Amino acid sequence: MRHRDGQRMEAVYRYRGVAAVVAIPVLLIMAVLMVVPRGTPYTADFSRSQPFSREHYETERRGTAAAAGGARYAVVIDAGSTGSRVHIFKFLAQANGQLQLQCDEFDQLKPGLSSYADNPPAAAESLAPLLTLAEETIPRDAWAGTSIMVGATAGLRLLPDGKADVILQEVRDWLRKHPFKFADDDVKILSGVDEGAFAWLTLNYLLGRLGGSEQDTVASIDLGGGSVQEAYAMTGAEAAAAHDKDYLKEMRAAGKTYHVYVYSYLGYGLMAGRAAVLSEESAKDGHPCVPAGHEGTYEYAGKTMAMKPHAQGAHQEQCEKVVLTAMKHQADCGAPQLQCTFNGAWGGPRVPKAFYVSSYFWDRATDAGLIAEAGAIQQRVRPSDFGGLAHKACSTPLGDLGVMFPKVAEELRPFFCLDLAYAHTLLTKGFKIPEDAQVQLVKKVEYNGEQVEAAWPLGAAINSLD
Repeated sequence: MRHRDGQRMEAVYRYRGVAAVVAIPVLLIMAVLMVVPRGTPYTADFSRSQPFSREHYETERRGTAAAAGGARYAVVIDAGSTGSRVHIFKFLAQANGQLQLQCDEFDQLKPGLSSYADNPPAAAESLAPLLTLAEETIPRDAWAGTSIMVGATAGLRLLPDGKADVILQEVRDWLRKHPFKFADDDVKILSGVDEGAFAWLTLNYLLGRLGGSEQDTVASIDLGGGSVQEAYAMTGAEAAAAHDKDYLKEMRAAGKTYHVYVYSYLGYGLMAGRAAVLSEESAKDGHPCVPAGHEGTYEYAGKTMAMKPHAQGAHQEQCEKVVLTAMKHQADCGAPQLQCTFNGAWGGPRVPKAFYVSSYFWDRATDAGLIAEAGAIQQRVRPSDFGGLAHKACSTPLGDLGVMFPKVAEELRPFFCLDLAYAHTLLTKGFKIPEDAQVQLVKKVEYNGEQVEAAWPLGAAINSLD
């Protein structure tokens, strides 16, 4: 062993000159690598996309460039149940006071804040990579004037024993160590009303409807799985005379304050609505929304509902009667009945003229073949179109639905009559939209040559800047 060690030492001594020559360029390369800026630390851990990225501003991302004249920034973190997503918005302020969206730098990470229920400090620290990206993206001299918001959704709502409040306070305390501005109320669990109002603002911003009168804006109805939200702008006089001020949210955009009527019908999204309709006692012996030939169950929110068809099979008109009962269509809202929608909610003083409807409305219209053009992002339809499709679906035997509606997945077919009848009833009897009125189905909105989803974070950013 000692003999081999001696040989190694002799070889090292013999080739010491060669080693010195080789070491010089190696050391030079290492020195260069040390001064070259390192790549973003997110590449290996994140799936990055840019929902709106017309302009790339790599020089600003390192936080060393001066803030461009007229450029304004806002940071919004969408803290969902499965992960947290950051949107870093850049706007240019126009001469007329409008904000023009330039870029939405986007990133996400897992798990969500609710995964740290027993370790709140770790929940706050989990956002560190997203804050680092924001600091790299926004010029250093714009940090102090940049607002940040953390909006938590489904995951934190479900935590017991005040654990969500503890996590949110940890996030607030942690954010105070960073340069962006915020108020305590900017870190919170978003209600369905918050999401609906911000999404309304996003939609009207992307459509270029802000800055004028309330009549220039459009109303929105978003049919989710657990809830459905309606939102529209009231005039100042309507807001002052509102039956219940709790239905109103003040939103600011384009130098103007909007009094937005917004209400979230929890338990009346499409998936929750199925459960409500299938649970109706009036149909327990045989349900007119269930196609003949199908017997099974439907599970939602820990409950199991039987799906037993009526002796005469599915029937649109009878199905919609059960839907109306499940919606509590005649429930009093404390205002004239014409102003009541369903489940005891006040719908406001009038039915808006222009509606944009989204989410499951779009999905079921696509399944039914109502949106024929591939790649379409909007489609003008009438509520009566849903009624006609519901009649067709409810009149078709289960075994023939795949032929009649080839885009409908097999697992969806037993619910297709119910879903279409629910969508039709919701529009016409719930929100009182006339059968032949035109409504706009919307999946995305084209803005400056790009297709953008009308999601709530953009509206939150706009509201924070105005």
